[in-house]
Amino acid sequence: MASEGNGTKVPLAQDPEALIDTIDTFSTRNIQASKASTGNDQGNSKHGNDTSSSSSFDPVDFLNHHYKTEASLISALPTLRSTLDKRLTTLDESISSTIQKQSDLADLTLSDVTRAKNAVRQLHQRVTTVQQKARQSEQAVQEITKEMKRLDNAKKHLSKTITALKRLHMLLHAVKQLRYSVRYSDPPDYKNAANLIDAVQLLLGHFDGYMNSVEKMRLVKNDVEKMRADLNEGILFSFRVAGFGGTKALEMKQRDLDKLKKNKKKPSVPQFDNDGHTQAKLETDGDSSGEPPKGTIPLPPSSLKDACHVIDALGEGKRKAFMKTFCGDHLEPYIQLFHPQNNTSAGGAHSATQQKPSFKINSTSPTADEKENSALSNPNPASLDQIERRYAWYRRMLRELDESFPNVFPKHWNMEYHMTYAFLSESSKHILLLFSSKEGSNKALRDRDCENVSVLLKALQKTMLFEKEMTAWLQREYDTKFDDGLTDDGEKKQVLGEDGEPLEFDASGKAVAAGSAEGIRIKYERQMNDRKKKEEAKNKQPDENDDLDMTHFNRNNDKPVVVAPLIGVASCAFEKFMSPYIALEEENMAEQLKEAVSDKTVDSRGEVPVFTSSTNLFLYIKNSITRCTTLTKGKTLFLLYRAFQRTLRKYAKVLASKYPSPLSGPAAAIGGLSIAGLTAGSSSGIKDIYRIPNGEETTICYVIDTCEYCSETVEALQDLIVDKVEEKYKSKIDMSGEEEAFHDVSAKGIKVLVAGLVHRTDQAFKGMYKIDWSAIDAVGEESPYVRSMHNEVQPFVVSVKQGLPNSYFRNFCDQFAMMFTNAFYNTITRQKRISESGTQQLLLDVYNLKTLLLKLPVLEKKESTSGSPGKQVGSSIAPAMYTKMVTKQFQRIETLLKLVGTPTELLIDVFKVQWQGGSAMDLQTVMNLKGLKRNDQASMLEKFGVDPITAMKNTANINDNIQTLQDKSSDVAAKVNNDLKEMREKVERFRGAFR
Repeated sequence: MASEGNGTKVPLAQDPEALIDTIDTFSTRNIQASKASTGNDQGNSKHGNDTSSSSSFDPVDFLNHHYKTEASLISALPTLRSTLDKRLTTLDESISSTIQKQSDLADLTLSDVTRAKNAVRQLHQRVTTVQQKARQSEQAVQEITKEMKRLDNAKKHLSKTITALKRLHMLLHAVKQLRYSVRYSDPPDYKNAANLIDAVQLLLGHFDGYMNSVEKMRLVKNDVEKMRADLNEGILFSFRVAGFGGTKALEMKQRDLDKLKKNKKKPSVPQFDNDGHTQAKLETDGDSSGEPPKGTIPLPPSSLKDACHVIDALGEGKRKAFMKTFCGDHLEPYIQLFHPQNNTSAGGAHSATQQKPSFKINSTSPTADEKENSALSNPNPASLDQIERRYAWYRRMLRELDESFPNVFPKHWNMEYHMTYAFLSESSKHILLLFSSKEGSNKALRDRDCENVSVLLKALQKTMLFEKEMTAWLQREYDTKFDDGLTDDGEKKQVLGEDGEPLEFDASGKAVAAGSAEGIRIKYERQMNDRKKKEEAKNKQPDENDDLDMTHFNRNNDKPVVVAPLIGVASCAFEKFMSPYIALEEENMAEQLKEAVSDKTVDSRGEVPVFTSSTNLFLYIKNSITRCTTLTKGKTLFLLYRAFQRTLRKYAKVLASKYPSPLSGPAAAIGGLSIAGLTAGSSSGIKDIYRIPNGEETTICYVIDTCEYCSETVEALQDLIVDKVEEKYKSKIDMSGEEEAFHDVSAKGIKVLVAGLVHRTDQAFKGMYKIDWSAIDAVGEESPYVRSMHNEVQPFVVSVKQGLPNSYFRNFCDQFAMMFTNAFYNTITRQKRISESGTQQLLLDVYNLKTLLLKLPVLEKKESTSGSPGKQVGSSIAPAMYTKMVTKQFQRIETLLKLVGTPTELLIDVFKVQWQGGSAMDLQTVMNLKGLKRNDQASMLEKFGVDPITAMKNTANINDNIQTLQDKSSDVAAKVNNDLKEMREKVERFRGAFR
């Protein structure tokens, strides 16, 4: 039955119309499926999922699905038959009406198709006619405009020819004027020549295509090149005359010629050398007419300034070459005077005595007497000791240069900067030669003071002060812009306010927050103005006849040029040779370490008392960093950081040496127990026993406090060095190893305190072991050894608590409680037999000791008098974790004692209940303490579940081991006494040998 769930829809079996509609739906889908492509599997699968829409309709299944019984089908047949008859009648009528309409429209459709074909044919004929007429019109237009095109082409060619002739005329006229300015004017007219060179160069560019085909153009170009060469050489000669005089200038010119002949080179367009034409001119300059050679009279500064514009017009390459030659000419005397190779021994006369190196360098300028004494001590001007003379020479040279060339060089040349940079670069080369290797080819140039720290630091300081002085002078006098205020793409860095917010500036220069409405408006207007200027420059069409517009060749370019910084140019030469300075710093720190070995002075001004040697060491390190960073922040500071690492590791060893030495042999036992027996079941890592004299626990606490202070300060020291050192070394700064070294010493100090306190209870444990617990028949107060333990533990713990931070004191309490309870438990298990009263007495002692250990973290020093002010007590409750650990440790001891006091017949049952997870070995330990015989123990073990033979064997072995251990303890005690006696005798003999 279909859709019986909701009760609102009539079943198909009761609705013949719906049933026939369903059959029609199947028929329609079958027809669509037959027309669809065979590859449409998705649509077929979708229909196949419906139970009433299968691709293959089966009438029998359909009827069986909707009519469950034959009676229901028979009862419905009359209704179905009448419904089908009605459907057939309706379909017949519809088909008949459709056929009649189709027959009526057939003739009309045929006539419409015929008319459409005729209309298309006529349209095609019209289109063809239009195309023919268009071709005819195009041919007529071409015939009409043929002569006009010819005239237009003639006009274009004539215009180009006229323009070329005009440019050629301007070129020849400009070349003529340039020739007159260069060759016939005395002195040359540099002001006019500067503009003419640019004009000629621009006009020659229009005739590049004719240079190979037109001889006249090639001759003009060669003549221009010769005049450019003459200008270049003549300007260089004029500057040499102005700077050095005519005679010296002629010598320098002849030297250049000799160098050219020696190299056998013939450049076509020389920069500073002469071609064939200029050589001939040189040979005629030295005639014997008695008059000064032509051009040896110095030019006025105005002419030299115009000559600089000519150098600019010759091109950037010529300008750079001229500046390089100019700097080289004026630094030539410096090289002759201060180059190590041009002087006698680089070390000069050996000084009689060398003072001890010191970091106290006089930063003020030396007096005249000091300079004189310095010159007498080392007359060699190239030495490190006389490095100030280099910088004094350069200052004098700058003054002379300013007198010879006042306001001559254009601002954008930065001539003073380039001269200073060349001087510092040359000085760097000289300094490197002074540090030559002892075995190298330049060992004769090695300075005698290159390993003298005082001289080395003084020279470095003077060099850095000079670099800073020159930087400030250039910025103040010439407004030089150094490369520290621009981004990589050349744009200005965004200016930030005091709060770090970006700023914008209006037309009056007033600063406005960039994020405000006013700042956004200013930024938008600035961007719009920049965009408008770019568009105007792009859309502007230059006049093709305006070839000599002098605005293109403006020489007054005062726009500042960003240059590289001067700081580090010469001082970087010291970077690789600062090992004596590092060695001196490390030596001074090593002296402090030697004093720290025996120095026990404590500084109590901080949160925790520390040794003054630690504060002095870090103060020295801080001052050392300050000294170094004033000189350099590069490799030297990194090497100094390595020296700090080595020194701090050594200091950690010095602090560790203040701990007492561990005991060895039989002395390293507590109550007859070895260190293994004391630390069994704990993770304290204590491997040695220490004897701490009274009061020395305070010294150990000071060591731990000092290590804690050092580890915290080392972290701050690392941050300081990272902040100071250069970027490339920042990732290499790591002092975590030094922090770990101090943490390791602190951890060892806690172990020493724990082992030392346990060692102080040695006599108490021995007294506990010597008590015959099997003979005790009554329970009294706590045993004497308990009072002895109280007397040893309480003052020691109070002293340690006062000297350690809370975290370290908590660790000390944890380790001591673990080690003490292990020692107490193992001492009990070594007893031969404990009576029932003995177990009760031991339980009383255990309770007393448990109370003591639970109060360890909160013990306070007792007041000496009732009226004296007492120490403020913090929490009176021990930490929960500590309480839980101590309770667990003593629970094991209490369980052992309760089992020893349990009647024998109940032992197995009580053991299983109270000792969860206890083994047969633990049960046998209890039985040994109860004094059971071997046979009784074997039967008890058999009852516990152990094999009888194995039980007997184990019982015998354990008893034998216990007896052997007791015998050995007696032998060990006797041996220790003998060894001590022999040691005392050796000490006495040793003392007697030195009396």
